[in-house]
Amino acid sequence: MARQVDMEEGMSPMERGRFRYKLKDYEGALKAFNEAVASSTDHMLLTALDSRAATYEKLEFYLSALRDGKSMIELKPKLSKGYLRTGKILQLQGKEKLALQIYARGLGKVSSGTDKDRQHLVIFHEKLRKVLKPGKSKDFIERLPLELALMVCQHLPMRDRVICLAVSKAWKGVLESSTKLWTTFDTTHARRAISLKSIKIHLRRSKYTLDRAVITLKAYIGSDKMKFIAKTCKNLREIHIHGNGLIGDTLYSALPGSTALRTISTSVGTEIPLYAIQSVIKTCHKSLVDIKFLQIRGNKVAAVPGKWAMAESLKSIHLRAGFDSCLDFDGLRDNTPNATSVILTNWNITVHLVDATPWKALERLDLTDTQLTRLPKFPPTLKHLVLSENPQLNLRPDEERPTLLPLLETFACASTALDGEALKVITAASIKAGNLKRLTIGDRMVNPRESLVKDEFPPCETLEELSLASMVLSDKPALEIVSLYPNIKRLDISATHITGVAVKAFVNMGLKWLKINECDRISADAVEWARGKDIEIIHNLLSQGTRVRGAARFADSVFGSIF
Repeated sequence: MARQVDMEEGMSPMERGRFRYKLKDYEGALKAFNEAVASSTDHMLLTALDSRAATYEKLEFYLSALRDGKSMIELKPKLSKGYLRTGKILQLQGKEKLALQIYARGLGKVSSGTDKDRQHLVIFHEKLRKVLKPGKSKDFIERLPLELALMVCQHLPMRDRVICLAVSKAWKGVLESSTKLWTTFDTTHARRAISLKSIKIHLRRSKYTLDRAVITLKAYIGSDKMKFIAKTCKNLREIHIHGNGLIGDTLYSALPGSTALRTISTSVGTEIPLYAIQSVIKTCHKSLVDIKFLQIRGNKVAAVPGKWAMAESLKSIHLRAGFDSCLDFDGLRDNTPNATSVILTNWNITVHLVDATPWKALERLDLTDTQLTRLPKFPPTLKHLVLSENPQLNLRPDEERPTLLPLLETFACASTALDGEALKVITAASIKAGNLKRLTIGDRMVNPRESLVKDEFPPCETLEELSLASMVLSDKPALEIVSLYPNIKRLDISATHITGVAVKAFVNMGLKWLKINECDRISADAVEWARGKDIEIIHNLLSQGTRVRGAARFADSVFGSIF
């Protein structure tokens, strides 16, 4: 004993406890660990509790050991140690089913890759599960490791997850063991109105950590339900609304002033008044980052100034008018100074000159179908610019030349009156810098003579995607134009007069993707030949009796989807 005392001299309580534990002096170890627990905090306290619980196990004081295990879970619920210790004690007490629940709870709480002991938690859970359910069940949810079962459930639509809850207790236990399965409230597949009671149950399963809501109008989520969701779920970051119908007061009246909402969107079929959007921005001006409204009803007579609230956090703006509505462009611009992406389509922008230069960080600007007649003023930061479907837009000789855009990667001016000179002026700096990648310049009046092709189209070695849809082009001028872009990989030449001769030449140029909708002079044999060369062909030929749109638009182009 004297020798042991001499060896313990200078040791901390934890070190003395471990030393005595190795010597199987469990009562002495317990006294030392009691001192360690009393004098430790945070991670050291977790270690001291674990060591004391192990000592209690050796002394068969299981209730005391269980108390320490529960204390460990309360102290560090995101670490595995407490669940491992508590589960082991419960197994020693013969409470295997309860131990399995503890292991499952731990797997739900402890994130993968954050704790080296988590793998032990997985092993003990699977070993015990197999012992408790050794039958010939072919239930894949029961047979799979919990993590894989949860991954499978993650891919189920919300409606199917709710249905799975009623399959069996085992399925219900798996589904309710992870709050991550319920952090999105998705009514996409709802067939009838969703009651407030159902919403409350869903939120309880998520432990009120809901961060995303996808709401369809057919689910009849009225203002009272929206208010409950917004008030109860402090982590709500996204709201997406779909379906055919009108939404207005229901949306903005449900959002509290202190909301953390970052993203909000409505679909093409969901009509929303412009004043409702302005009210949403005013309510959430401190947190909103991304807005997208695709069917807006505004004033048809004139834009009403002074209605936009300052929203410095707003980065991405996508506003599409559903009717001939007027927009206070200057008011929107001045109150969203930090926007990086602005998409405004189908609006009547009535200002004499659209000036986008106050957006100092703007990278994407889309002004499709906004009745422009003059070239807007652009900030030099632009990377993507779309001015399509403005038939009166041109650059007159007496107008000021536009700002150089060296960072420009995408430019679209289909269905405008911009000529070759304007095209060169806008793209010159980006071509020189080697940044231009995509051009959508179809449906414009150009001189088709081969000798003037270089005057109408700027050569560019870095261009990869080109759309010449709905231009009056035959084989020779089409080939001459495409030859200006030696590294082109994707070409949309729909609604032109090209034949199979041009198709063959395009294939030999190294194209990987070709769209030839409404090119009625191309035979089916030419299409099949091109496909045999491992080229992806998109075609819709009139000669095959297919109904098509009268004139191809920029919106129909695959390049339009990137905006």
